[in-house]
Amino acid sequence: MISARYFLPACLGLSWSCSLAAQSPDAVAGNEEVKKIMETRKGRGVMADDTPPTPPQEAVKLFTTRSDVAVDLMAAEPAVEQPLYASWDSQGRMWVTMYRQYQFPAGLKIISYDQHLRAKFDKVPLPPPRGEKGADKITVFEDTDGDGAFDKHTDVITGLNIASAALPGQGRIWVLNPPYLLSYADANQDGLPEGDPVVELSGFGLEDTHAVATNLQWGLDGWLYGANGSTTTGNISSAATKNVRWEGQCIWRYHPKTKLFEIYAEGGGNTFSLDIDSKGRVFSGTNNGKTRGMHYEQGSYGIKGWGKHGPLTNPYAFGWFEHMKHEGDEKRFPQAFTVYEGGLLGSSYEGKIIAPNSLANVVYVSEVIPDGSTFRTKDEENLMGSPDRWFRPVWTGVGPDGGLYMADWYDTRLSHVSPVDDWHKTSGRIYRVRPAAGSPKLKPFDLAKAAPEELLGYLTSPNEWFRKQAALEIAWRGLTELKEPLKKQVEGQGTYALDALWTLDMLGAADDSLVDGLLSAEDPYVRRWAVKIIGEQRRGSEALVRLAKSEKHLEVRAQILASAKRLSAHDALPLLWSAVGDEDASGHLPLLAWWTLESKSEKERDAVFAFLKEDAAFVKSEVFRETLAKKLTQRYAMAGGAENLQSCADLLALGSDSETRAQVIAGLAAAFEGTEMPPLPESLSKALQDYLMKESGGDLTLALRTGSADALKQALKVLGDKDASNAQRISVAKTMAELNKQEAIAPMVAILSSSTTSPSLKRGVLHAAAKFEDKRIAQALLQGYEARIAGDKALREDALRVLAGRKEWAQMLVHFVNEGNVQAKHISVDTARQLSLYKDAEIDAAIDRHWKTLLATGPTEAKEKEMARIKAVLKTGLGDPDKGKLQFMGRCAICHKLFGEGNSIGPELTGYDRTNPDFWLDNIFNPSLEIREGFGNYIVKLKNGQMLTGIMDAQDASGIVLKDIAGNKTSVKQAEIEKLEASPVSMMPEALTTGMSDADLKDFFGYLMKP
Repeated sequence: MISARYFLPACLGLSWSCSLAAQSPDAVAGNEEVKKIMETRKGRGVMADDTPPTPPQEAVKLFTTRSDVAVDLMAAEPAVEQPLYASWDSQGRMWVTMYRQYQFPAGLKIISYDQHLRAKFDKVPLPPPRGEKGADKITVFEDTDGDGAFDKHTDVITGLNIASAALPGQGRIWVLNPPYLLSYADANQDGLPEGDPVVELSGFGLEDTHAVATNLQWGLDGWLYGANGSTTTGNISSAATKNVRWEGQCIWRYHPKTKLFEIYAEGGGNTFSLDIDSKGRVFSGTNNGKTRGMHYEQGSYGIKGWGKHGPLTNPYAFGWFEHMKHEGDEKRFPQAFTVYEGGLLGSSYEGKIIAPNSLANVVYVSEVIPDGSTFRTKDEENLMGSPDRWFRPVWTGVGPDGGLYMADWYDTRLSHVSPVDDWHKTSGRIYRVRPAAGSPKLKPFDLAKAAPEELLGYLTSPNEWFRKQAALEIAWRGLTELKEPLKKQVEGQGTYALDALWTLDMLGAADDSLVDGLLSAEDPYVRRWAVKIIGEQRRGSEALVRLAKSEKHLEVRAQILASAKRLSAHDALPLLWSAVGDEDASGHLPLLAWWTLESKSEKERDAVFAFLKEDAAFVKSEVFRETLAKKLTQRYAMAGGAENLQSCADLLALGSDSETRAQVIAGLAAAFEGTEMPPLPESLSKALQDYLMKESGGDLTLALRTGSADALKQALKVLGDKDASNAQRISVAKTMAELNKQEAIAPMVAILSSSTTSPSLKRGVLHAAAKFEDKRIAQALLQGYEARIAGDKALREDALRVLAGRKEWAQMLVHFVNEGNVQAKHISVDTARQLSLYKDAEIDAAIDRHWKTLLATGPTEAKEKEMARIKAVLKTGLGDPDKGKLQFMGRCAICHKLFGEGNSIGPELTGYDRTNPDFWLDNIFNPSLEIREGFGNYIVKLKNGQMLTGIMDAQDASGIVLKDIAGNKTSVKQAEIEKLEASPVSMMPEALTTGMSDADLKDFFGYLMKP
């Protein structure tokens, strides 16, 4: 059911042309190089076209919805233009942030773009109103007569410049206008600022204006929360906090009274949406497929796209949380996100995730299901959808009336990966989803002036919005007279005890005895919040120590560990018992325990070892033996220095059983992987030697890292022993190569030259041998190429990549190709591209002779002609998907997954716009025009002369892991890297359809486009 209840000025329908002029390259480019990029870079993804917009009252009729809901059009252009975010004040007025300045800040010039189209500007803009005025504005919409429709709107703040969110509260208007968080005084709460703003925070990045800080939310702990997108950085300072830095995505928070700023949790996808549910749990949306979003624990670390977004702020995180697992539609870009708890739509919606997908023009409903200490999601019937491709819902939230509201960017274009400013800047809509039975109506109200008893009553409203807003108003107004009734509500442990506890906490009236007593409350979420309060207060609690050993609820145990990270080691370490016990299916509890222990490892070293010596039972626990012992040893060893290495010895001495000692040794080995161990303290050296001897000759690769001459002799013997296992020989070869043991070259050459050695052994030894700059290795590969290498495709391609990895070897390779001793067609596109990096005349001549067409990138007339031919073929119908699958597995599955089959070198394809031939043809013929986040190709030049290419599979303070197109992973230490840069060219070879008949094409696309 659809209705059109909205306030629209009489001029509606007369403003389809852009009154806000797009910014030309001349206005934005700071130099000719940038101007050229802006004028020539072709857009990809969902770009603007000549499809006409549908008038608002007609567009709303196009929606298909579930049978039990209806959609109201609440506002539209010209009152709404490019809406990005919305919030409500205590009078129920809706504050809409309009991002009309996007995508270029006014008054700034771009002096360079990086490979990810992130901009570097000529200056830092001044905060409003001193800086250049932009087109962004904040507009307040009101329903003054309570009929359920907006009848008034007011532009309350204008001239903003990249303003991404506005949120009223505490007598101020809080506006995110990166690089600043501003607050405007509004003591009388009429919605109009009283003078110029105060700069509360500075330092939010502007590099990519589609991923700036946004989504302000009031936490029910008195802090102001926000999300930072994936491709901007931060270096944040406030009156009380200085220079908090990060790269890429995070959830952050700021306390308006104490002026403290901190990262609440790090990582995620492109963390655009932020929601804090009625249990106080923190979530965000994402731009990834196969998930509805991210669940964050306080102080946690999450997955990132390492190459583009940089490492985590903690170099010793040694792990991270993944996105929530998901079952259902896997289309990419469910970036908007809210947990519906409005009480209006009915029980079938309560607690469900509502997630609009702008790319797919649909709105999902997903069940939230416990998954250990976190959650997984499962799709139900879609809430709504539209055939109107202009429908681009970018934000969703629940209003005071319990309706589900959405901000519709409304634009034919959605992709940001183009510097062309052709956005339809004068369109935008606000929708509400409500029960089909009728429109909700709320009489005008004002919680800021409501009597204390009235606010207390709202704390039991079925609509979460009223409960939260009432709690906030009680705190903001300092209504301490409500302390006793609030305590009664908490101690009564009814349905809304948690809301009362939040309110007491923000009032500063949650005393220690009350909080400690609530650790035994029946409601686990009351217990959880009591634990959080103790962490915020940074105080010890004997009751909490007892709870750590007895608590069964996994979410409470997760919060105990998260709070422990904020406490002193004396108070925190006994809480690690929360990670002991029933297995957490998500694996989050051991990581949370590690992050707590790591935070104390050096700063409070004495307390750490005092705890481990005193609590022998914990040292014998599974979580310590299997997780913490190894990670703690690795952390100390990586940090280095005499004191830290002595701590490794102390850990080894603590291990009372062989399994724990083995984990300590494993941590030591992990820390020194790729390098020889430094001189060790005598106690550690002796303990290590004793361990190695005790283990029946010991771990040979670890013994090699100690510099043992005997170990080297034994390793050479194993490497040349045909009766030794392939795994053992490869492991020894890898270690000797990492340690640059030249003695290993001859036996490696013998293996590579042998006609009886298995391809799998050759492949393993080959990657180790590549680290040595010795032409005997190249000669072994080339002189017996046809007889010993070429017959196995995987070995052949690995060998050719290795040969292309050093300039001298590459010259030898092209000589053999020119002489016909290596077939030119064996050179894959990634190998040819690697050869082209040397800019060597002899190599370039060979490329021009053999692989010129292979390396052609970008649009060409021939490609356009072939794409048009394939389109014409497909218009005659699709073929047999089963036959097409064979084509896919042979041409694409080495890198891509589709329908759960294939590899993960490139993006999984299942969730993309697969029914659109243009999507497939653009990516097949011009894959470098838009390289998906996380799958960019990197070029690494090592100090030993070797060159590597691949995607960034992992990154931390010690180095990176590159994954090549065959899935081979190579760990590279930071100290080995001479130069690291992102390639503008995709790893994906172009024109994969070469050689396919019309029938093959129809079958191939029949599989790709299968419903």
